[in-house]
Amino acid sequence: MTDFERNPGAIDNPDGPGGPDVDSRTLPPGDTADDIGEGEPKVAELDLPGPDDPVAWNYIEAGTEVVGPNGDKIGTVRQMLGTDEGIFHGIAVDPNRGSDLRMVPSSQVTLLTTSRVQISLDADALDQAEAYTPLG
Repeated sequence: MTDFERNPGAIDNPDGPGGPDVDSRTLPPGDTADDIGEGEPKVAELDLPGPDDPVAWNYIEAGTEVVGPNGDKIGTVRQMLGTDEGIFHGIAVDPNRGSDLRMVPSSQVTLLTTSRVQISLDADALDQAEAYTPLG
């Protein structure tokens, strides 16, 4: 007997040879947006980072305040600098003193949160940092 000679649906039909109790689902609970399974958390229940929780560099948005080692606000983030592969290189900072954009390398970044970025440079050192010129 070949596959062409078998009854149609004999393999795929849940009411077929396997009986009516065969589970026709091939994927586990959670395979669709409306099926989160039993006891799974809802989006609102997930533990999202708070304003003072450390985050990855790509969570930081332009306009986030930049503070020095003593906590004084010394500028704002203009742009986070990194590669498409996720490698963090540094920050383009707009200093509060009105000087040109400055580039702070990743080695000088001590803390990243959604509410602030802390760097190891104070306001004077930031003014002396390398100027940042956007590409293109």
